[in-house]
Formats: sequence, structure tokens, C-alpha cells
Amino acid sequence: MHKAYIDTKVGQLHYRIGGEGKPLLLIHQDPQSSLQYAHTFSKFIDAGLQVIAPDVPGYGMSDAPANPLSILEYATVFKEFLDHLGIDKAVVVGHHTGASMACQLAYQFPESVSRLVLHGLPWYTQAEREERLARPHMDFSAQMDGSHLASLWDLIGKMSRGVSKLESSHMAAFHTLWAEDKHWYAHHAAFSYDITTALQSIQVPTLNVTNSGDILHFVAGRIAELRPDFEFVELDGGTSYIIRDEPDLWVEAILDFVTAAN
Repeated sequence: MHKAYIDTKVGQLHYRIGGEGKPLLLIHQDPQSSLQYAHTFSKFIDAGLQVIAPDVPGYGMSDAPANPLSILEYATVFKEFLDHLGIDKAVVVGHHTGASMACQLAYQFPESVSRLVLHGLPWYTQAEREERLARPHMDFSAQMDGSHLASLWDLIGKMSRGVSKLESSHMAAFHTLWAEDKHWYAHHAAFSYDITTALQSIQVPTLNVTNSGDILHFVAGRIAELRPDFEFVELDGGTSYIIRDEPDLWVEAILDFVTAAN
């Protein structure tokens, strides 16, 4: 994988790219980075795909916007990104907040997406979105006694339930601190936007993915009811970090769909 940057309307966007063949755009959950997919890169490349993994604006090595972006703005950035690379169509995979961006990209720019994979799309009801928006942003700013580190580690432990590998938990903590006081921007975008219309309107072949240990597992059934035409895959167990914890299982679950002809 090679690293590079492009200039966008919201600053420099960092990305990793490697392989040849059908373009595969991987959009990570926040507050992580393209490294969320690091253990999958070689597997997709070996399958004959060109892997393209950007850092969402504000995360990883991409510039942080001055103010929170909307899901529509994130989608526009990724359209600009694909155009810069000269890619007419790509298979697009999104996880959690990345799935919101991928869904909007397929809705807003359908000509640019050949197939779509949504893992853990945060499709909330209005009441659920309002409740999440009302929560105060978690503060992990540095404290002299290091208590911010303990608080963050405790939160990640609750999310992973002791199931995730130490590496995955460590990377989650690292990325949260790396994003600093803007770590909540993409979550705010997902909670602020009702993605129902986009989800209802998608015309490209779509795969709805979930795993039973994911904090967003409950949403997968809603999506299946709304869009029974979507293909569906459910993995057993895991957590929100399943892509790093069990990359072989995850890639195997989606590879046939990703490599299928349109």
C-alpha cells in the first residue's frame, strides 16, 4: 500500500492505495482511520482488487475541518476524491459512520458506485438520534494525573466487552486521542442526518452486513425489513472492532459480493 494526499475543499485528505483491478473504496468508522482495514488490504489485493482506503476528514492523517461536516459534505468529499483518482465507478464499503457516508455517496452520486456494502449503518429513529445528540461530548483532554487515559480505556473495555484483541482496543484508544477534541464530529454528522431517504432510494446492488456482537446489530433487522432486496450477511459474535479482530472472517463474508460482476 502506498500513501498519498490530495487537496480537497476541507483540507488535505490522506489515503492508502494498492493493487490493481476493480476499485474498492473502504470508508472507516470514526474515530479510527484507514488503518481499521489494515489487516484486510493484502487479502483484497490478492483477490484482484485495487484497494483505496482514505482517512475521513478529521481522522488519521487527514486535515480536520474547522467545524463539523454533514453526511452530505462527507459524501461530496469522497466523490471529489474518486474524481481526482480518475475512478468512474468503485465498489464502496462503509462501516458504522463510514457506512452513513457510503450510503449517502451511493444515493447522491449513484453513477460513481457499482456495488455497496453497509456494515452497521447507524439508521436511527428520530427519537434515537435526538437522544444521542443530547448526550454531552466525551472529554478525553489531557489531565496531569493521566485519568483521561484510564477513562478512555474503561469506555473501550465496555464497548469490546473483553472480547476484542488487545491490539484493536489499543488502536481504538490511539485513534480517539489522535482526533483530539474533534473526535465526535463524524458521530455528530450521523446522528444529525436522517438517512432514510437515501436508504430507500439506493438502486445499486447492496449488501447489508452485521455481526451479533456489534453495538449496531439491532439496526440490521430494520434495514432488512425496509430493503429485503439487499443481500444480507450476519456474522456470529465479535464487536465493533471485528474488522481488525477477525479480518479473514470478515473479508470472506463480503468478498464474493465485492468481486461479483455488475
